[in-house]
Amino acid sequence: MLARRRQKAAAREAGVGQVKSMTINKKKQIVVVMRGPSAVLFRQEKTLTIRDFQSTIGPVNIIYSTRWLKRPNEIVVPGHIWIEITGDAVALEEALVPFANAGLSMLPILSLCTNAAIGEPQIEIGFDNTEGASDRDYFQCYVAPESNEIYIGRHINIESTVSFIELISKHPDSERLRRAINQYRLSLDHWRLGRETMSMAHLWMALEALTKAKIRQEMNKKGIATQDELAKNFGIELKKLDSYIRKDILLNGDAECYKNAKKASDGFEHGFLGFDKIIELSKDVRSRMANHIRTAIFEICGLEKEALKILTNEPFDKPIGHWPVVKYLRGKLIGDGNKLSKNENAYPFMKWKPSVKSTNITDDGKFNITISDTFTAELAEGIKFQPSSVEAWQAG
Repeated sequence: MLARRRQKAAAREAGVGQVKSMTINKKKQIVVVMRGPSAVLFRQEKTLTIRDFQSTIGPVNIIYSTRWLKRPNEIVVPGHIWIEITGDAVALEEALVPFANAGLSMLPILSLCTNAAIGEPQIEIGFDNTEGASDRDYFQCYVAPESNEIYIGRHINIESTVSFIELISKHPDSERLRRAINQYRLSLDHWRLGRETMSMAHLWMALEALTKAKIRQEMNKKGIATQDELAKNFGIELKKLDSYIRKDILLNGDAECYKNAKKASDGFEHGFLGFDKIIELSKDVRSRMANHIRTAIFEICGLEKEALKILTNEPFDKPIGHWPVVKYLRGKLIGDGNKLSKNENAYPFMKWKPSVKSTNITDDGKFNITISDTFTAELAEGIKFQPSSVEAWQAG
């Protein structure tokens, strides 16, 4: 009788065990792929890999690279930045957003280290890549292909960037520094003529985010316990400490830069200055402001001298946005008569056909493009076009 009861109990336990094993969700290997516009370029066949990055649902591996696009006549041009995120998750739908957020999290640092803008990549593909599976979920979003327009770009220095990533991940003020870096990235999104106001607004917010981190660094360096003591050490009142740190330390005593940037930022935020005045103030000091802030971030993180020298000298010393190359055609319309355009056109017009003639990468990492454009005049009979110049300019 006792043995029979034991057999029943064992059977019940076995049954419960079976139910449990059926309800446990086995994790799958998920791959999410993103792409989007970027002035940050990786050389062909080169990638940057971040391993065991903690997403909100677990560790992932992230690979950053550039899509290199084949054009006619064996010409290869850079396309979007490519981000591949791989990790384990219960289901594809559960992984899409957390994995994408993990991939996006490093973009401000890549932008800062290269001093070049990165747009907003989108999820393009997600799929179950579990080994041995025969039934896999798949997701795809339409992302427009890259256009034939020519954009300015800059190759990343992977080694120096990795050094910086390692430093900031361990820094006690990492979160605050990342806020400043993100503001710097946003300033690069507006880095072109006519958008100086927005660039300066984000640079000023980056400066504000850095202030407390620099104060704590100065306190630790001097062995001082309170901000009041630090202010006395500098020979100033406590209420002036923040402004002193910004102007005299983070901006290296550049009084004109501090004055104009603060006035432009306050005038924009509180609406007491006209946009023409704000643009004028911003234009005068924007590049200097960016240089001071970027260098300060590297120094606060303790970037070693060789990497600091690389990232603060040519070509990385000049910020670039992500805008098409601006091209101008100048000349004269020659001929008698007041009618200048073809009958079907409202205005005189040149049909412009751009093309890339050649591309090459120099030893120092510069990407050179030779452009060959052709023009067909759409003009009234008796009117001719006499060209005087064709110009190509970097926006910004």
